[in-house]
Formats: sequence, structure tokens, C-alpha cells
Amino acid sequence: MEINVTSINQAFGQDEQTNQIIVALNGNSTDGSGDYLSSSVNVTAKELPEGTSFDDVLDSEIEALARKKLAAYAAGAMQIRVSSINRNYDQQTTEIANAVVSLLGSVTDGSNDYINYHTTITKEDLPSDKTFATMTAGSLKSLAKAKLVAVTKVA
Repeated sequence: MEINVTSINQAFGQDEQTNQIIVALNGNSTDGSGDYLSSSVNVTAKELPEGTSFDDVLDSEIEALARKKLAAYAAGAMQIRVSSINRNYDQQTTEIANAVVSLLGSVTDGSNDYINYHTTITKEDLPSDKTFATMTAGSLKSLAKAKLVAVTKVA
């Protein structure tokens, strides 16, 4: 999944100084699985290199800071919870074909940063000694969270 910036919203106060930058990052799978990520990340002045202000940075630098923050959120800086697990059955074999896991996360610091991630766990994602019949909800949650970390990882 490729995660793209869909907007950078820079808000200014009455003193014409930037008081907030919100970066929207979104991605959709290209393999037909329906996987997607939607997120919003605030870039703050404390995340800028020392001695710079928002007037001194390029959009590409703001994007890099937002991607780094998104990766940190996915890796544990944001509490991310499972909102649903939907096990889909193959009607011919009557076995589970895949599990669709939805994850949600948000911070409580007033920034309104969030992650909404939807991923499909397939047989290929399972440990070699497991089948869907032997996977608990906890195991599926762990796999989905690992996929989120992998998809948001900054190179």
C-alpha cells in the first residue's frame, strides 16, 4: 500500500505565525483486498529542526515529519484498538477464507490526530503452523497491528 499526502493545512494566527499544520495521509491497496488507511497528523513547532520555524521549511519536510509521526503512532505512540474482526467463509469449503480487521486510534492531547486502518488477513499472513481455525482474536489483532506498523514504516 502506498500512503500519500492528500492535504497539508497550515493555519495562521492573527500575528501571521503558523499555529497549526495538519497533514492528511491516506492509502488504498492496489491488490483488490480493499485495505485502506486514513489518518490525520498535526506537525508541531517542537518537531521542527532547532532554529527553524514553519516559515523556513518546505512541504516535503513537513510531509517527512508527518510520516515519521504516523510511523511512531503505529508503532505504539498512539493507543490503537481493534474495532472489528470479520471472518469471511468460503462457501464451497465452509472454511474461513480471510479475516478483515479494522483498527482505530486517536490521541487525547487535543490535536485530533487519528488512524483508521482496515486490513485483510489472508492464509499467507498466518504463521506457518496456524490456520484460521487455530487463530484467536488476539492473534488476528496482533497480525493486523504488525501490518499497520509495516505499512507506515519510514525508510
